[in-house]
Amino acid sequence: MDLDNRCSIVLEMEKIDFVVLWVDSSDPEWIKLYNQYRPETPLSDRGRFRDWDIFCYWFRAVERYAPWVNNVFLVTNGTFPEWINKDCPKLKLVSHKDFIPEKYLPLFNSCAIELNIDKIEGLSEHFVYFNDDVFLNSPTTPEDYFRDGLPCDCNDETLFRNPWYNIVNGLSIQIQTYMDVAVVNRHFNRMETIRKAKWKWFGPHLWNKSLISNLMLLRHENFEAFELSHIEHSMLKSVLKEIWEKEPGIMEKSCTRFRNVLGLNQYVVRYWQFASNRFNPVKKRDKDSFFILSTSVIDRACATLQKGKVRSVCLNDTPHISDEDKLVIEGKLKKVFQEKFPNKSMFEKQDDAK
Repeated sequence: MDLDNRCSIVLEMEKIDFVVLWVDSSDPEWIKLYNQYRPETPLSDRGRFRDWDIFCYWFRAVERYAPWVNNVFLVTNGTFPEWINKDCPKLKLVSHKDFIPEKYLPLFNSCAIELNIDKIEGLSEHFVYFNDDVFLNSPTTPEDYFRDGLPCDCNDETLFRNPWYNIVNGLSIQIQTYMDVAVVNRHFNRMETIRKAKWKWFGPHLWNKSLISNLMLLRHENFEAFELSHIEHSMLKSVLKEIWEKEPGIMEKSCTRFRNVLGLNQYVVRYWQFASNRFNPVKKRDKDSFFILSTSVIDRACATLQKGKVRSVCLNDTPHISDEDKLVIEGKLKKVFQEKFPNKSMFEKQDDAK
């Protein structure tokens, strides 16, 4: 059976949407609003909000490598890229105010936005969540993300993930992911979860280190930690709704205007899917999928983009990159992307010069 027919059969069973978050960090109105609510620390976080002028290639990659996608939901604060084709039938433009309760707005915290995705009108039960720095890099099928109605993911549980701290980002995601697991442990017993689907926890998709961890944790009633995976994630909308129903208190407290270390993030959905066995086990993604951008790694990142062997690539910005280095890195990325995706996608205005 050829690829197109297989994709059609899968899509008859389930519609799969993509969701991506974006912000125009150069928008003066957005900057003014940010500084209005945070006058004690005016906007200076280059790594979290900085624009690299490569977002159009995200859509070109989707059109080429995931033509089967049902709809793409672009979520912003209400300002959209000038080059976006608002008439594209597959594109759904969503403003924060369209789905996030007014009491939380305005939001400058991506974690809080992620925790409310289930409220987006028209979003399918099956969706794949992207940060705007994660680019598809090779052909995909619906079965790469969902099989038999369940998300495909690697439940790489570990005893060996040591938390780390740096002076810029503090503990941030380290504490948040431990809180995610703590919430999951309130509702699920690890031994019971594994007993119901042993093949998902001791299958060939796990590598030796993970299997050793699972054996050492065999009689533990609580989950410990899962390896972080900064790639696109398959999610069930019903799972996110279920978390809101079961844990409204901590979910409410996590919807702070600015990022709060003592709050949940979108990984709680992934862990809840693991703990309830609502996932299809797959092997861990290639380690060359993730790059923390710098002048020392940009050539390797560009080579990975050119080869097109890994499914997706995360090009993660950090505040450590100076404006001068950003220009160098950005130039190399735009050159590779333009060579790879020279033609505009259906998501872009065709009469625009970009």
